[in-house]
Amino acid sequence: MFGELYNEAIITFNMETESPLFIKASEDNSLNPASAENTYLAFYKDGELVPVIPGTSMKGVFRSSAEEFIRTSNLKVCDILDRYKCCGNIIKKEKIKEAKEKYQKSCPVCKTFGTTTMKSRVYFYDAFPEGQYKIGKRSSVAIDRITGASKKSALFDFEYVEYCNFKTQIKLKNFFPWQLKLIFILFERVDDGSITFGGLTSKGFGRIKINNVHLQLRYYNKAEIPQGYIQKDYYIYKNIEGLEVIKKLLEGIHIDNNTVKRCDIENEQAI
Repeated sequence: MFGELYNEAIITFNMETESPLFIKASEDNSLNPASAENTYLAFYKDGELVPVIPGTSMKGVFRSSAEEFIRTSNLKVCDILDRYKCCGNIIKKEKIKEAKEKYQKSCPVCKTFGTTTMKSRVYFYDAFPEGQYKIGKRSSVAIDRITGASKKSALFDFEYVEYCNFKTQIKLKNFFPWQLKLIFILFERVDDGSITFGGLTSKGFGRIKINNVHLQLRYYNKAEIPQGYIQKDYYIYKNIEGLEVIKKLLEGIHIDNNTVKRCDIENEQAI
């Protein structure tokens, strides 16, 4: 199902912090005596060290929330932590080689986010600041998980992102409309606080607001140009601006048993 490119959905958007964000760096900056004991994750971009939300972290958070949502829709979802029951290992055990059969055997979440035996249809890119951002610093104390009291001599300080407007992109390849709908359902869960990012979320950290959403739909194998699409070189495309406009475009798409079983991507109509 990935041997030929049939369609793409490119979602560009901003993630604006509504509360402090703390994604811990894997290594501290111990060579600097003035640095905090724990600091936020930062990457170099255009020669400057800036805070970042890694695409891999976003994918993990989105996948976990997708599992919750799909289960509430009365659809079966595998347990990716169960080596015997997860889709990837079942496919390995049954020695399935053909791509469509792998897809058919997978649960809705694995069909979208991939497995050890099947590529993901959705790609998350690192989110970097757009414009100015603000870094904060606090002191805190570690809590004993058994007693619930503060640990003695466990005071530490940490740096975090006080405010930032991150910009990033999600791309879907060879997607079905329900998979695109799923991503925007997860956007709603981000906005209402059901999905948070980073650590210290029990202290109110990690709330994000999604805005400035732009969607470009591309189709590569259409003999005719549907209404609203523009021909460009070897594909047709349509741009949609704004989250509410996109949600209205997708409102007739449902996520149910019959929908998620489809695998004839080559015959899928343009949205």
